[in-house]
Amino acid sequence: MKIRPSFLLCLLGVLVLVVLTGCMGLSVGNQGMVRGRALGETGPLLGVRVEAGDRVVYTDVTGGFLLENVPSGNQYIFFSFSGYTGAFIKVTVEKGNEVTIPPDGNITLNPESEANRYEYLASLYQFGFYEPSLAESSEFLTQYPGSALVSGALFIQGASSYYLGDYPTAIPLLTDLTTRYPGSDFADDGQYLLAKSLGQGLNRWLEAIGEYQKLIQNYPQSEFVGIAYYEIGDCYYILESYSNASVAYDQARAYGGEIEKKATYGLAHCYYKLELFYKSASSFAEYVQKYPNDQFADDAQYFEGASWYRQEDYSQALTAFEKSISQYPGGTWYNGILIAPASMFNQGLCLEKLGRSLEAYQNYLDIVRKYPGAKWADGTSLINSAQFRINLLKDTVL
Repeated sequence: MKIRPSFLLCLLGVLVLVVLTGCMGLSVGNQGMVRGRALGETGPLLGVRVEAGDRVVYTDVTGGFLLENVPSGNQYIFFSFSGYTGAFIKVTVEKGNEVTIPPDGNITLNPESEANRYEYLASLYQFGFYEPSLAESSEFLTQYPGSALVSGALFIQGASSYYLGDYPTAIPLLTDLTTRYPGSDFADDGQYLLAKSLGQGLNRWLEAIGEYQKLIQNYPQSEFVGIAYYEIGDCYYILESYSNASVAYDQARAYGGEIEKKATYGLAHCYYKLELFYKSASSFAEYVQKYPNDQFADDAQYFEGASWYRQEDYSQALTAFEKSISQYPGGTWYNGILIAPASMFNQGLCLEKLGRSLEAYQNYLDIVRKYPGAKWADGTSLINSAQFRINLLKDTVL
């Protein structure tokens, strides 16, 4: 079965929860015991290494073991023994109690073989045990260099390095995979992670673009093509090449779903950066209409207003900023700063442009009263800006 990063991320989230649960169980008196037996083809195995976190024991002549002082909660128990393939199981440890390994207190280890070793390797990777899978993949490649499963093991080795954040190691491994095994089931996965290692991993954005383009060209049927277009857009956006970014985002939109949503938002910001304000206003409005409850909908509604304002269509801008306040009164920027005061301030500017100075004056006063500590997105004082407009209107118009 093909291993997909999206599937792995979900599993990794589960694993993180398990680890956290275990960590919380480290307080004094919050441990339990795990008992079981390890068997081979012909019966009990003596000397099997059994470990859970930093707890390690070895089986006796009956194949039995008792792990003591294991943190309560969900834990993984690992088994290893020369001549046999490793194994692991999940156990729910109970505070102050002794539990047996599921399902019946016994675990049977499989004899060492190419197929068994690879199955264990794949299981480690799928459950997010990247350090063990990195070691196992290295051993597999050394022990079975001519195996038909080499491409899968090489992918796991490179991908495990990627998920451990060791991008300089992941890059040559994934490059080796895509070069030596371009027809492998794992080649497009490897090409994708190679591009991400260069881009999000090492900020080598131009090189990342080249690798994403190879993915699109060499694997046009891959499930990663849509996200590759989107991430090309992100790379160009970071490089401030907004025209190229807009082309990539627009191509990504055709793939629908989450990719379309993210690409629509990115495209709208490209239009804004390119000062194509009519297009950016329309794109931000489209985003809010399609995804009104998305985490970026409040930002998009604000930027629709900002786009109309830059377009000098102050009536449309006023309406958009009013929607920003009424539909997303608690909306915040990425740093938690409220958006509503900024929308109110821009309402005031629109009212001034429309010759409605008294309403604008009242609008600025309302900001000071309702949001006495209001800030702009960059953390600077919005109240100072509002007070400046109040004083200016008092001195020049009212």
